Amino acid sequence: MAIACTTDKLFARLAEAMGRTELASSSLYGEQKARLDNRHDVNEIVRDWCGSLTRDQVLARCHATGAPAGPLNNIADIFGDRQFHARRNLVAIEDEDLGETIIVPNVMPRLSRTPGRIDRLGPRLGQHTDEVLKGLLGLGDDEVAALHAQRVI
Repeated sequence: MAIACTTDKLFARLAEAMGRTELASSSLYGEQKARLDNRHDVNEIVRDWCGSLTRDQVLARCHATGAPAGPLNNIADIFGDRQFHARRNLVAIEDEDLGETIIVPNVMPRLSRTPGRIDRLGPRLGQHTDEVLKGLLGLGDDEVAALHAQRVI
């Protein structure tokens, strides 16, 4: 879970979601300075509350009170989330070496005039080794051939 209650008002919403409105009182953690001074304690309280519920229960309670919270998604969550697909956050790219389609994260953010795109997954392992050895390091053809023959590269 990602929960971000940086203002007193937002923390009060979280305290309400937790069923612990007293946490938002001025005598406890209702003021930002008190929360910052006692962040370890506040984080433990919120952690313990989150740990006592399922992710969906925490989200439902936070959303009901307007406390800002969102799930931390694993790969299965991402692939199963219709929103990721609707926003085109994932893109299919053909991998020449594997001969199959690979799903990868799309360019983010996508700007309206210059949205960006992914044309390929990147160079193959070692694809530019000779170019680097010759161009950047100044090795000659014979030296690079010798490295290949010795199986150094």
